[in-house]
Amino acid sequence: MKLGVIGGLLQGMEATYLAKKAGYETLVIDRDEKAPAISLADSSEILDINLEKSKAKRILCDCDAVIPANENIETLISIDEIAREIDIDLLFDINAYNISSSKILSNKLMDELKVPIPKPWPECGFPVIVKPSGQSGSIGVRKAYSTEDVNSAVNTIHGMGDKEVIQEFADGPNISIEVIGDGTRAKSMILTEVILDDKYDCKMVRCPMQNIDPDTLDSFSRYGESIAKALKLKGIMDVEAIYSKKGLKILEIDARIPSQTPAAILNATGVNLIKHLVEAVKGNLSGPQPADGSAIYEHLIFENGILRSCGEKVFAGVENPRIEYGLFGSSEMITDYEPGKDRWHATMITKGKMPEDTWDKRQKCIECILKENNIKQYLDPAPEVITLPA
Repeated sequence: MKLGVIGGLLQGMEATYLAKKAGYETLVIDRDEKAPAISLADSSEILDINLEKSKAKRILCDCDAVIPANENIETLISIDEIAREIDIDLLFDINAYNISSSKILSNKLMDELKVPIPKPWPECGFPVIVKPSGQSGSIGVRKAYSTEDVNSAVNTIHGMGDKEVIQEFADGPNISIEVIGDGTRAKSMILTEVILDDKYDCKMVRCPMQNIDPDTLDSFSRYGESIAKALKLKGIMDVEAIYSKKGLKILEIDARIPSQTPAAILNATGVNLIKHLVEAVKGNLSGPQPADGSAIYEHLIFENGILRSCGEKVFAGVENPRIEYGLFGSSEMITDYEPGKDRWHATMITKGKMPEDTWDKRQKCIECILKENNIKQYLDPAPEVITLPA
């Protein structure tokens, strides 16, 4: 099995990592020869698919399947066209993506399906979250406490050429679940907890999440499957929510290969979402059968003499990463670390039988990094704490 991965940044790293763990041969295509997924892959090609479609077709004809790992709509359309022309399995649903990439359209769909989403402003009062409709992750996201804050955030979003979505600030743990569909049926996979930094960017994923009641987990799974069925999803979709005191609040959906959460799931449970996705597209959709286990997946950066946890956007600056097993006592690291280097990045993965064991192992890894590199300061930034009325 040979998988073509189109895009070499974070999504490309995730797809390549999972494919390699599944025993697949991997080919990464990107315009940038320094794209970090390239050093993880078996082979690579540097080209712009939009400008070199004929060459891309020749290269991809040697693959059994292709997965887009980027969010450039022109490139996604080109990949969809190429896959149809050369009759290759495409692990992506462009129609579902077109809806999920607009928070306005996806919120409308979820509202029609009676999926619980945050209340719109001004109905909800303050604080609120202001975010661009067409961006993923934390890009352009602002928290607003007043009309003036809202206006400022909206002006910024309009300056990006996008439309705004303004909703209540839902307080509680961020949770995520992937859903895989075959165009008719859909299966929810495994829940993870997403930990944010002070920029509202993901810095850590924990699997499994502790202290979530079974009824909430079942509801979240059913909401994800209902959305996927409404989209007629033939591919993978990520569903993000807040587990608040007032119940679930579904924040957004993204119908493309996510970064971070699948690797945490694989290391905790042995469930490989790329394998499930390949089988689903071939017509063999099945639910996960996880083994017991626990994992923590965390981004780190060392610079200016300080080690700190960081969001995925900062980690994206990693150069020529490699997988190192057992480094500093971790289960494995995806890193550009070298002894004596004044700036390096790492995704540290620790795993164990129980969440408590895994956290203890994670703490010891941090201590080992500090000691062996004579680092005096470690920072772990987090969002500001807001006390809301019950």
